[in-house]
Amino acid sequence: MLLASLILLLSSASASQVNAEDSLIRHPVVSHISVETGPEYMATSVGDELRPKVDPQDRISDHSAWPLHLKYSFSFTNPEIRNYLPGGYQGIGAGLLNIGALDPGGIHKSGKYIGYPVSVYVFQGGPFWHFGEKLSLNYEWNFGAAFGWKPYCDSNSMYNLTVGSRVNAYLGLGVRLEWRLNDYTSVFGGFTVSHYSNGNTSWPNPGVNSFGLRMGVNLTLNPLKEKYPQPVADTIKKRKIEYDLSLWGSSRKRVYKGGDTPVLLPGHFGCAGISFAPMVRLGRWWRVGGSLDIQWDGSSDKRHYYVEGENPEDIRFKKSSFIRQTSWGLSAHGELQMPIFAVNIGLGCNLYAPWENRGLYQNITLKTYLGPRVFLNVGYQLRNFYQQANLMLGLGITI
Repeated sequence: MLLASLILLLSSASASQVNAEDSLIRHPVVSHISVETGPEYMATSVGDELRPKVDPQDRISDHSAWPLHLKYSFSFTNPEIRNYLPGGYQGIGAGLLNIGALDPGGIHKSGKYIGYPVSVYVFQGGPFWHFGEKLSLNYEWNFGAAFGWKPYCDSNSMYNLTVGSRVNAYLGLGVRLEWRLNDYTSVFGGFTVSHYSNGNTSWPNPGVNSFGLRMGVNLTLNPLKEKYPQPVADTIKKRKIEYDLSLWGSSRKRVYKGGDTPVLLPGHFGCAGISFAPMVRLGRWWRVGGSLDIQWDGSSDKRHYYVEGENPEDIRFKKSSFIRQTSWGLSAHGELQMPIFAVNIGLGCNLYAPWENRGLYQNITLKTYLGPRVFLNVGYQLRNFYQQANLMLGLGITI
């Protein structure tokens, strides 16, 4: 449902952001189709307290992978469109991840244990350095979901203590050199990193990271047949402060560490938060600022409410108070704003929090603008740079 909404949003935004002057342009957008692939190394994230229960020699030892991606993107032709970046593009894509593995019995396809995930995502990118008219250094981010994983179960526990759900969030970031052969064709090659995780909504969730090379070809269906466009002069003469107010909610799993042995708590726990962020606009594409973050985590502060004398397999707790499960923190943020989307990265510290949530926290958030000031908020939060916390799904407004 979310993906369908994003596709419709991409289509409507590309039409709605073209003003009356664009009627002179035959094609308000330039369309591209690209195919890319390359070898990758797959690794598991750290921070899962229950992972040591499996002997390391029994885990999958071959971490090679070879993805294949097919993408459609479009670029705006009107340089006066808000946040326009020359050569910038956005679109939707799909990718198949073929993971190879080696087990104690011999070589096999790890799809038998982990699956052959298919990713569907939105993406955005563009050049941030030109070496001439035809060669540029580009960035690109991907954000979506990966389907088709085989989740952990007792029968494959010695091989798969990596994936806990059939659907996982997918996040990718890459840099590449792109060479324009002609108006219709360009080739590219570069480096990419990716992360797959279910956002702590299911267990196990150590996450999967991949690092690899990426190469491909990009076809432009309706080129403008002109020299590469020059950057538009920044029209913002004075820095101004904007205020973002966002609400979010999600659910998560929790490992209880009240005793000598960590125990996975049954069920799911709710999470919710509100953030108020004054942001200073530095130009068309950049904003920086701070945020006051109030977050409630229904899985926190359990050690003070443990019911003694229960069966170890039947863990019970008394109900904790709302205040004792609430964290108050301050965070610093940097944000890249482009047409339709904005990517926000934050680093914060809890000033008051339950013992499990004390210390630093980190957020990465994708904002999808439904209008000039209203946006969808999809993000993920870490604790102390490695402990997976929760997803952040919500709505926000810029005042």
